[in-house]
Amino acid sequence: MPVFARSLSLAFGAALLWCTAASAQPRGSASTLREADARVARVAWRLALAGRDICPASFPATGILFHHLAEYEADDRRLMLAHGLGRGPGILTVLEGSPGAGAGLAAGDVLLSVDGAALPSPLEIAAEPMRKLWRARVEESEKLLEDRLRAGPVRLEILREGRVLAMSLGSVPACLGRVRLARSTQVNAFASGSRVIMTTAMLAYLRSDDELAVVLAHELSHNILGHPDLLDAQGVPKRGILRGIGKNAKRVWRTEAEADRFAIRLVAAAGFDVGAAIPFWRRYYADYDIFPQIFRTHPSLGARERITLEAIAALPAAR
Repeated sequence: MPVFARSLSLAFGAALLWCTAASAQPRGSASTLREADARVARVAWRLALAGRDICPASFPATGILFHHLAEYEADDRRLMLAHGLGRGPGILTVLEGSPGAGAGLAAGDVLLSVDGAALPSPLEIAAEPMRKLWRARVEESEKLLEDRLRAGPVRLEILREGRVLAMSLGSVPACLGRVRLARSTQVNAFASGSRVIMTTAMLAYLRSDDELAVVLAHELSHNILGHPDLLDAQGVPKRGILRGIGKNAKRVWRTEAEADRFAIRLVAAAGFDVGAAIPFWRRYYADYDIFPQIFRTHPSLGARERITLEAIAALPAAR
């Protein structure tokens, strides 16, 4: 669900996904820079934790970033196999102070099983010829871990430097906060329903973590509030000219306004500067919003400024 002028998801629960080692070229449009992935992860983690008291549903957050064999091009898979990614998802980063860090998990570990249940075969997943198919299979690993974590701490088997170790992993309640950093020259971010996708070009465009929080919070809000599923149920096309006219446009604009308002609450709760929102929107609209409002699937700059100011005024601290 793009909110930007040019339309084109790391998970803060059981898995923060689609993150790749800096030395290897990822498959498709996956992320490319470990430090950039970690930056996005840290900001989204703060938003997800801070919003848990205002989100309608709770998500089991662990602060672990995974990467998978299927995300790498064939030439790089040999290296990844040497690191154990043929046996399970690899841990790229564990956020400081997270349940993953408390459990003793570390970058370089490979997840083998959850409560004794083996994960889908990375070799079989990597053999899937279509992106849609291997992506869905990759997500099975996340869902297995997330589902088990909802019932409490889980027993893990991990591979570390050739040894199999047993560990216990818990989680903390948070908002749905899966975010993916995708390699792309397009300056954009959007919500898919289950995760947020931000491009590397958008990350480079942002001037501060406060602006990063504004963009991530808006897109996270779409998923938290169930907007993609709602629009699907209303028959609104995911893209195309019919999305931006008539009843469809009103439905989309309504969700955009709701996401803007909820995003300000998330940004404020996480301790980021809500004052970064309007200057960012002004700069972005000036640089990229080249189409008349009739063709947009998001509010005008004036409407967005009004919504943002109202949301800031409604914050408890403002009152």
